[in-house]
Amino acid sequence: MNLIQLVRGHWVHILVPVGFVVGCYRDRKRDEKLTAFRNRSLLFKRELRPSEEVTWK
Repeated sequence: MNLIQLVRGHWVHILVPVGFVVGCYRDRKRDEKLTAFRNRSLLFKRELRPSEEVTWK
């Protein structure tokens, strides 16, 4: 059986897991990017006060 015929016959079984893995990877990268704003309020250009609670848990 040719590789192209195999892919043509089972493209759903190939693309769905690949899309899931790519989606998980992009989601984790986005979370890493957002953790820069987790404990300090850079959006408002100020540090959190000692009595203030973490804004994002």
